[in-house]
Amino acid sequence: MVGNGNKEYRWAAGFTLLELLVVLAIAGMLVALVPAAVSTVVPGTKARVAALDLASTLRDARNLAISQSRTVDVEFDLESASYSIAGSPIQELPRGMALVIQERSGYVSETRRVARFPFDQQKMRTLRFYPDGSSSGVHVRLGPQDGGYIVAVDWLLGGASVSRASTDAS
Repeated sequence: MVGNGNKEYRWAAGFTLLELLVVLAIAGMLVALVPAAVSTVVPGTKARVAALDLASTLRDARNLAISQSRTVDVEFDLESASYSIAGSPIQELPRGMALVIQERSGYVSETRRVARFPFDQQKMRTLRFYPDGSSSGVHVRLGPQDGGYIVAVDWLLGGASVSRASTDAS
């Protein structure tokens, strides 16, 4: 059977040029679609990571207040969209991310200038943790103008929690 000269063995292996071109065209279309799909996921991911980082910082501040039996302040700088535990390095939010703070009084302050609060000249907001674990309480929304994530700090227990903001939040 080795030397019978059958032509079908010559054509059995390999791919035709047309088959290779079709596979390359399909692969090219997939490569073109992947960046568009990834770019729609990344903004939400950045906001979630920033919210989880902020919640972690707030938990650290509460633990520090309890362990050292002293008040610990977390300062939010609305001008530069950053925050820090007093005396620690500043942590900046990713570029273009809104920082909206709602205090227990219901007052809302934002990173961008808002016409409905023209009297607000203060650029810093402070959240205070007390030695017993309680806090002054605050809600912080991070993310795009509509939606994003809310980091809530309970005033009584001082615990920080992260939840998804509703799209109709102002």
